[in-house]
Amino acid sequence: MHVLMISLDTSLLGNPHGNTVQRHVEYARRAGDVSVVVYNPSSQAKPVTRLSEHLAVYPANVPAPLLFPAPAFRIAARVHRERPADVVTTQDPFSTGLVGLALKWRFGIPLDVQNHSSFFNNRDWIRERPLRNRVFHVLGRFVVRRADTNRVLTEGEKRHYRAMGIPDERVTVLPTPTHVDIFAAPVPQAALDALRARLDLSPENPVVLWVGLPVGFKHVELLLDAFARVHDALPAARLVLAGDFSGRPDLAARIDRDAVRLAGRVAHEDLPPLYALADVYAHSSRYEGFGKVLVEALAAGTPVVATRSDGAEAIVRHGENGLLADHTPESLGDAILGLLRDPARARALGAAGQADALARFDYERQLDAVIATFRRTRDLARARR
Repeated sequence: MHVLMISLDTSLLGNPHGNTVQRHVEYARRAGDVSVVVYNPSSQAKPVTRLSEHLAVYPANVPAPLLFPAPAFRIAARVHRERPADVVTTQDPFSTGLVGLALKWRFGIPLDVQNHSSFFNNRDWIRERPLRNRVFHVLGRFVVRRADTNRVLTEGEKRHYRAMGIPDERVTVLPTPTHVDIFAAPVPQAALDALRARLDLSPENPVVLWVGLPVGFKHVELLLDAFARVHDALPAARLVLAGDFSGRPDLAARIDRDAVRLAGRVAHEDLPPLYALADVYAHSSRYEGFGKVLVEALAAGTPVVATRSDGAEAIVRHGENGLLADHTPESLGDAILGLLRDPARARALGAAGQADALARFDYERQLDAVIATFRRTRDLARARR
């Protein structure tokens, strides 16, 4: 099977985020062949890149993402003419979804539209950029209704598709594959000691961890306010923030350097020691497509506290494998503090979370499920002809 992907994920052409490249190499090996047409800024123009025998990446070198659809369509059309695609799949229901829909209409290629966040009827998302996101909301609804299949990450997002009149058989709930075994493996004590020394932490410092890109919906401001409550009650506690904060001087200005450690951007393969070091993993997002970092933390056996959202609630079962909190400093801070003060409960939740993550989010099984979704798209489209 030849899968044609339309994507905005520049990490496929360098500077990888997470295990994106590894996942796509595995997708291609399972599918047969995958061709990815991806946005790339023309200021850093790149050639066609072959990442494996079965995976080729075709950059659309354009000045800005808004100019991506037309050249992406032309490149994808050329790829399809050279080797017909069995399925086209898009990263989102907006610009890449529009390209996929144009390919479906022009060449009759079955279309799968992916949604990796929580967009539809999401007031928080619309408020971030009201004019643009209202336009995107209309465009997204137009695209997903005309796709052969749609992939979402949570049952909560699927409910919005159902409300749009899209039959359940055309919507698959499938989270992003997470290599949980990597995070469950024991971390050598020497690695933990070295990490403590680098972050200027002592064994007496209870550690609260956050990992990610500090974009608006991650609501790191809430976490800082919640941790201030924790630190007032437990002065030895430290908050470790792993991510690139260079673009958020507003947050950097608020950070108490005595209580908070900035770990910087951490390569995906270097994350396991951070999770193993933490006494609690804290997640403060307003909304979330699927909190992959929550799965990683659970797999590491780290007790988790997350603010309520469809993405978090798809992973964390309150009181069973972690804790869910309301979007207030009091609720989030008290939940974190409760686990730091009750190590036995924290250990029990961590052990339950690890067992649950390993059972529910098996990496190989999830990779196979993604490819099965593409085959299902192809078969459903054929059946309707």
